[in-house]
Amino acid sequence: MSQTFGDFTKGEATDAKNPSASYALQMEVHEKTGLTDKPFTRRQWTRWVLTSCLGAICISPSVYAQTEKARLILAVDEVSSLVHLPVLLAQQLGYFKAEGLLVDIVEQPVNVFAANASAGMVAWSVPFSQTLQNSSREDAWRSVVQIGRTPQLALGVSKKTLPGFKSLKDLEGHRIGVMELDTFAHRCMDFMLLQAGVSHQRVSFIPLGSSLNAVQAMRTGLVDAVVATDPLMTVLDKRGDIHIVRNLRSARETTRVFAGLLPGNSWCVPKALLSKDPQTCQALVNAVVRALKWLRTAGPSDLLHAMADSAFLPDRAMYLNAIENLRDSFSVDGSMAPDAYANALRIHHVLEPTSASTRSSLAPTYTNEFVVGAKKRFNI
Repeated sequence: MSQTFGDFTKGEATDAKNPSASYALQMEVHEKTGLTDKPFTRRQWTRWVLTSCLGAICISPSVYAQTEKARLILAVDEVSSLVHLPVLLAQQLGYFKAEGLLVDIVEQPVNVFAANASAGMVAWSVPFSQTLQNSSREDAWRSVVQIGRTPQLALGVSKKTLPGFKSLKDLEGHRIGVMELDTFAHRCMDFMLLQAGVSHQRVSFIPLGSSLNAVQAMRTGLVDAVVATDPLMTVLDKRGDIHIVRNLRSARETTRVFAGLLPGNSWCVPKALLSKDPQTCQALVNAVVRALKWLRTAGPSDLLHAMADSAFLPDRAMYLNAIENLRDSFSVDGSMAPDAYANALRIHHVLEPTSASTRSSLAPTYTNEFVVGAKKRFNI
């Protein structure tokens, strides 16, 4: 999708695919929020969250399993985001190790997703919609296990600048914060605005770059709304900065907003790996499906026990609350429902109508083959 949005300080058009323009906006946010010498990066936010909320489910952007067998690189867009919790739990609980895998979990932005199939990335935890955007390429990716059955996002509006908010039409003339432009959160917001009859020319999307920047921007009034994942949205909500007006973590509200379930994060691999190394694909899926099964019945004590001992756990309640807010969003067994795929395809066509004829003639960008095997093994 190619779309331009107004610069919130100067009223100039900013190309959503222009990295330098995106960085300039982040610098503008940074300067007005009084941050130090540059915007906070995802890595800085990750360290803060992992020490204060997530403990040591994943102590650094790279996590290593102790085994001599297959070594794999698994990428996530932001380690601190709880949409990746099943992947991190599969590591922390030893499920990858049990499958004979030596795993490195690394942080990799979604905007380079399509370009890395041949750069050593073996699996990626990303929104399923990413598979639709590069599906015709030779280095396309395929979803092998569904992690989120909803978008796993929430839209919050500022209690300070939009105290009388009643509908999405009230966002006209205001600024909406997203982590990056042209991402899944951005596209979901585009669709909701379109359904509400709000013109793209009447809103400004602000790339915030990190969750910590988002906190600062919301508190200082530089954005009037934000659409993002947890734990950020739970933190903003519980501290009284926002009012949640669209809860896309809920299956019920997702169905209401999108006329059906809309897949969130998926575990994706290069298409070539499906036939080249099905054993590795099966091992990866086994570990994640097992983690989804564990998460389904895990209580607060289980979740806290899954965190390694740490002296930096000041807000366990916030951590547990954020997970509870996401519980309904996680897939029950990792499989992709055909109607959910059809809905994702429909919304993709609404946002990118020129792709409709091409996409409809291509094979599905997911397979449930390995999930079926995992379900049999773990009696799901």
